Amino acid sequence: MCEEQGSSDVVTVEAIHGMGGVGKSSLAVHLAHRLRDRFPDGRIFLHLGGHSADRTPPSATRALAELLRLVGMASKELPRELHELIALWRSVAHDRRMLVILDDATSSAQIRPLLPGSSPSAVVVTSRRLLPGLPGVRPVSLDVLPAEDAAALFSQRLGRGRDTDPADVAEIVRICGHLPLAIEIAASRMVARPSWATSDLLRQLGGFGGHLAQLRDADRTLTHVFAVSYDMLNAEQQLVFRRIGLHVGVDFAPAAIAALTGFSLAAAERVLEELLAHYLVSEPIPLRFTMHDLLRDYARSLLEAGDADSEEGVRQAAQSLVDHYIRTADRADRLAYPFRSRTDLDVDDSAAQSCPEIVDSQSAEQWLIAESANLLDTLDWLVHHGTERQLAIAVHVLAGFLDMEGHLVEAEPLLVRAAAHWNVAGDRATRARALLDLCAVYTHGSRYDEAISVGREARDIARSLRDRELESECVHQISISLWQAGQYALTLSLQKESLSSLLQTEDTLRIARCRNLLGIIHLHLGENEEALACFTSSLADFTAIGYERGKYSTLNNLAEVSKKNGNLEDAEIAYRQAMVVADRMGNPRDKTTLQMNVASVMDALGRTGEALDLYGLVLPVLIEVGDRRAEAIALTRIGRAHRAAGRADEALRHHVAALEVTRAIRAAGDEVDVLFDLGLAERDAGNLTRAAARLEQSLALSRRISAPAEEARAAAALADLRGDVTRQ
Repeated sequence: MCEEQGSSDVVTVEAIHGMGGVGKSSLAVHLAHRLRDRFPDGRIFLHLGGHSADRTPPSATRALAELLRLVGMASKELPRELHELIALWRSVAHDRRMLVILDDATSSAQIRPLLPGSSPSAVVVTSRRLLPGLPGVRPVSLDVLPAEDAAALFSQRLGRGRDTDPADVAEIVRICGHLPLAIEIAASRMVARPSWATSDLLRQLGGFGGHLAQLRDADRTLTHVFAVSYDMLNAEQQLVFRRIGLHVGVDFAPAAIAALTGFSLAAAERVLEELLAHYLVSEPIPLRFTMHDLLRDYARSLLEAGDADSEEGVRQAAQSLVDHYIRTADRADRLAYPFRSRTDLDVDDSAAQSCPEIVDSQSAEQWLIAESANLLDTLDWLVHHGTERQLAIAVHVLAGFLDMEGHLVEAEPLLVRAAAHWNVAGDRATRARALLDLCAVYTHGSRYDEAISVGREARDIARSLRDRELESECVHQISISLWQAGQYALTLSLQKESLSSLLQTEDTLRIARCRNLLGIIHLHLGENEEALACFTSSLADFTAIGYERGKYSTLNNLAEVSKKNGNLEDAEIAYRQAMVVADRMGNPRDKTTLQMNVASVMDALGRTGEALDLYGLVLPVLIEVGDRRAEAIALTRIGRAHRAAGRADEALRHHVAALEVTRAIRAAGDEVDVLFDLGLAERDAGNLTRAAARLEQSLALSRRISAPAEEARAAAALADLRGDVTRQ
């Protein structure tokens, strides 16, 4: 409201929108008070009653008559016809500078005849819904308060002289959803009970009926405020509002609402847009909706009341939502992780219809990431409400997602439970696939002995069933575990045999994957040329078929070859190319691995400070996702960076921590590296006897696992160390 004093061409209209209880009317009144000097002809407040259950919104004739009486006209002077009242109101307002508040409006049509026309007056409209079509309107959407402001409002309403615990206050306003009216009601309850401390109020808010039922005082209930908004909706909108109460995840897409209601996707999108206009849902990012926690509690209370939904209808809606997530996840998983050996679901093509955006591996991974929390909630629902078969199928569908996104803690017990179910059910093929899923999770959790054991059990079942595809996958997963456990010779033998078999097929994807793993083993054995040939061929195949995850993996491995050959600049270029691909996939483990590898190149190039900063970002993520092998590698490389900077004590601390991890997970190949680096750090710290002992341990372990490059490296370091001792 910054127009010049003499302006009278167009009336200024401010529209304050927001959900019930967010403080629209309070803001309008506060604004009128602050701007009183700018509107010397008066401030007018007219409540339009648009959302009051106990009164009918006034007609335009009645509202205009009330406005004219508020500016001083007698009732007997007022005309009866609407067009005459409009003309009189605009004539009276033409030269007056007033601030008119039209509170709690229902529609643009209700407001339009009440506007003063060409006037220096200003109009502030408040409403629980968007009001399109008003001339010159400037909309302001109110949201809930930031946490700090919410706590300040509670303390202000409570008044001075009451002791409060800041932690209690923070929890109280969180329960109130940072909604101003809820906070005021909570504070009002405490004001009315002088003996209460904030802990007493907090205990009461968690009492019978839940948070929403407890947010009431002598004059107000939050339930009534929400009921008024709900009653303004049509039947379709009310159904969607109630069914959102069944969605336990924080946010949701239109496809979830289609599943909950039986609406088409287009209809679900339309109704969500209408609820958005009523400020009953919000859209923090495009096509991802959420509902305020207290509104969601109200929606659940309507379902529990059973006035509009039968118990069976609610149960079927919840099951439909679960089915939607599992069907769509199955479709996404097949595109994102095409190698997995799967049990087919007995489903129709509704997943393709409800989520048409899933068209390739990249969009599939993006969907899995976007729905991550909802997929975990779906599993939790099945744990408590589903059958063992439903849970076992869902865990199988989501195993790749759970593994790659780092949800190892959630995945393991559910996969063990699934394998036990299929054993009881006598379904050997599906049990083998459950064991295969468990093998992958154990491997990423650095539990190699357990991974190899369940992988071999799955392989034996596959052989007995003569299922070549399943057996091939079992061999591949076992090979990954053996490689990470440092059993390079056995892994090489298995993968050569596997490649020979795959070359008899036209399965380019699995051939490329096999060559990629072969290249890794060659690299560990110091056979860099063979590794380079494998990676180059693998990258060409992955690129030809458009498999992004394969491209990322082989680019990373080509960078490792360059680093081993001393071509550090080429290594950094390849790592950064891999990061571009990983950014498109969005997998946290992949991105973190690449950051760790880039940091190692920075350290080798003498950019130790940059390397340590990057390692500082990487290590907490690896610990969080439970990748203990990668954690050990990161600790080792951090130790190297400290040693390069001349900080031998810090280097020793990190190398000792890395050794503990590698021995705990029995990662012999990584233990060889840690022992070597620990020997060098002991040498730099002047502990020559301990340095020799660590290098001898590295040498012996290198020989045991057939790692000739590492063996030669340890032998050379020992010779140098003994030469130093002799010269001393």
